[in-house]
Amino acid sequence: MSPAGPGAGRGPDAGNVSSSGVGASSFGSVGDNATFKWELKRPLRHVAWLPVSAWLVIAATIVFAVFAVAQWPGGPQIQYVWFYVLAALTLLAAGAAALYPAGRTGQIRDAAQQAADTRRRRMVRAFLVGAAALCSGGGALAWVDVDRTGEVGVEMTIRGTQPVDDTGGTLTVVMTPPASGEVRDKLRLTLTIKDNDPNAPTCVGRTTATITAVTPGITPHNSEVPAQSTVDFDLGGREGAVRFEVAVRPETGCSMRLTQARGTLHND
Repeated sequence: MSPAGPGAGRGPDAGNVSSSGVGASSFGSVGDNATFKWELKRPLRHVAWLPVSAWLVIAATIVFAVFAVAQWPGGPQIQYVWFYVLAALTLLAAGAAALYPAGRTGQIRDAAQQAADTRRRRMVRAFLVGAAALCSGGGALAWVDVDRTGEVGVEMTIRGTQPVDDTGGTLTVVMTPPASGEVRDKLRLTLTIKDNDPNAPTCVGRTTATITAVTPGITPHNSEVPAQSTVDFDLGGREGAVRFEVAVRPETGCSMRLTQARGTLHND
């Protein structure tokens, strides 16, 4: 008697396993020539790419928003309007694309109508994904533009003897050198001069001052201003500290104090 080999008694399909349908295949020890077949009812590109793209846009927007908050350049909120609007539109459009139904839940009368409805829904979802991607990119560019050229506050230091009586006096206002990423072309300087004694009759309306740019290259060189004023100075490309002298001239019998010097760097 001849011993039977490992494959003896097996037909042409012995040891071959075919698995079909939608779902995960099961792998195991089923023979020497096990074959697994995966069959989808429709191509993968029609199943996943649109909703996956929508979720990727949402994820990218959230990641950039976290980065933007961590690196927030400061300045007035009005300059971030486009960033806020475009970020909101991105999330709305991408969310609608991700949740938009691929087909009707009810029964469609014929195959042609079903195919037309599927194409229409796919086009709507593709439009939403494209709009979300454009809004996301636009929002990022809007934030970058503010970060590079938008308004940013800068520290101003007041030095000198206060209060200033009716004989007048000169104070010094110094702008701290801005960080490398916050250098701008112009400085908006806002001065607030108030009464030294808030209980006495006010002299604010009768007090004037002269702002003189001590640092070379700053224009205008001199500015005559009231007690509460804002002046724009062109920094002439200067990136370091800037010094101003403020000559305060109170009315007779008045005693005044320079209480605030607020600086805003900008390009416009």
